[in-house]
Amino acid sequence: MVLKFVNRDAELRELEELHTQRRAHLVLIYGRRRIGKTELMKRFISGKRAFYFLARKEPIEIELNRMVRNFGKKFNTFIEARSLEEFFERVREFGKMVFVIDEFPYWVEEDKSIPSQFQYIWDEILRDSEIMLVLLGSSISTMESLLSYRNPLYGRRTAQIKLSQIPFFYLKDAFPGYSWEDLVKVYGCIGGIPAYFQYFDKRLRVEENIERNFYRRVSILYEDAERLLKDELREPINYLNILRAINEGRTKLAEISDETKIAITNLPKYLKTLETLDLVRREYPITAVGKRRRGVYRVKDMYYRFWLKFVYPFRDEIEIGTIRFSDLAEEFNTYLGEVFEDVARQFLLRLNSAGDLPFRFTRMGRWWDREQEVDIVAFNPGTGDVAFFEVKWKNLSLRDARRILRDLERKSGYVRLKSKKTQFGVIARRISNKAALREENYMAFDLEDFEAVRSILPSTPREPEAPPPP
Repeated sequence: MVLKFVNRDAELRELEELHTQRRAHLVLIYGRRRIGKTELMKRFISGKRAFYFLARKEPIEIELNRMVRNFGKKFNTFIEARSLEEFFERVREFGKMVFVIDEFPYWVEEDKSIPSQFQYIWDEILRDSEIMLVLLGSSISTMESLLSYRNPLYGRRTAQIKLSQIPFFYLKDAFPGYSWEDLVKVYGCIGGIPAYFQYFDKRLRVEENIERNFYRRVSILYEDAERLLKDELREPINYLNILRAINEGRTKLAEISDETKIAITNLPKYLKTLETLDLVRREYPITAVGKRRRGVYRVKDMYYRFWLKFVYPFRDEIEIGTIRFSDLAEEFNTYLGEVFEDVARQFLLRLNSAGDLPFRFTRMGRWWDREQEVDIVAFNPGTGDVAFFEVKWKNLSLRDARRILRDLERKSGYVRLKSKKTQFGVIARRISNKAALREENYMAFDLEDFEAVRSILPSTPREPEAPPPP
């Protein structure tokens, strides 16, 4: 299965714009494994004068020899080079070109002098050329270290792109035969990771695909979560235990420390790494400006959320074949409630971009205190407009929806926001007689409304995953 790259058009446009300029560029592109970096780059260089090289975890002398040979074959020429500097001196002679080194972190980890060598290559050899040097990497921590002040390459990049997962609504391009309800299920177990889409057979029911891909020992998705941690991190078991604790509801530092037996003073460094890897995020109530103590940690990556809840705890049973996904169907349906909250936020972003809401919001997030919780609060501090939403992975009768909205109105009284106009809404799997609710000035949406926003590109208001500045 090949996913249409409609969601990568922005990145492609940026790269194309850089390529049209008659100057050298140093571009860093990175993101977690399986996110689609290589496919993006292959699409970009198609039809261009370009050289693509996939780095390996080998001594740099061996890698240099392999790169020289491959370059010679590609351009039908003979090159001799005893160093990277000599090699790029020759490359420069070939004129305008896109030169791609994939998995560049392998070299950095193998030889700590690599950033310094590329500093020289850029400053003394390529800066005045028309070479577009693109460095790709799956090790987010290593790639971001290249951007740090102390790194020799600091300040030399002309562009950087951190690829994120594909938003929910683009899954319809990958699975055109699935209903929106099916797609919520797909998103809930593999998120927006393009490489994982190929393992789902769209001719089968979602539940059959989950059974085949997560409940068989030979399946990639059965063990990829652990493999990714082992490839990226030095202490994978500690990180795994932290992820498991958070996914089980231990969302504060003290709770995570108690569960994992990791000293609370050491936890921040682990959590910071998991945030860098886009596996964990710290979330604050939408009103918690500067109140860091109220933050909680959540697993951000949907694949890990699913794997930690429905695969990892049952590894022994899966190994001997005594459990099936159908045994966990009821629990999975409950889990989809939190998945649907994430989907609902993406839905509102698209409505916001299209101007299809009563006002344009600039911030959106959850709100909670010790006793109350609101799934989504969207507001515009400039106008004083606020909207409160409840999200339900249920089929609601008109009576159910009205009861939920009345309770939402009650809970909104606990939210401390300076508002001039307040509105309320509900987003559910299915709502009977939405028209009646809309006539009563409520916002009411369900899966039937998703098709209308599918092609809208969302703007991104500021969501306080970290507290905004006081």
